[in-house]
Amino acid sequence: MATPPAIERLSDRQDVVLLIRALVDREDRLLSGEVGGPDEDGGPERWVRFREPGGLAAAVQTWLAGRPKRQ
Repeated sequence: MATPPAIERLSDRQDVVLLIRALVDREDRLLSGEVGGPDEDGGPERWVRFREPGGLAAAVQTWLAGRPKRQ
């Protein structure tokens, strides 16, 4: 018998602020940029650079993985 999926509770969720600074060409194509923002409310900012449009998702994942874990 399969184990039922874990129930997601609102208290399990965390909201974060993630900013995207992007370089866009005249044809509105994404070229490169940075994703980042404060690690915690009022904390220092940390930025991850991406150098091509396909790198945006990886930059977001890298930034999220580098955040301090809340207890």
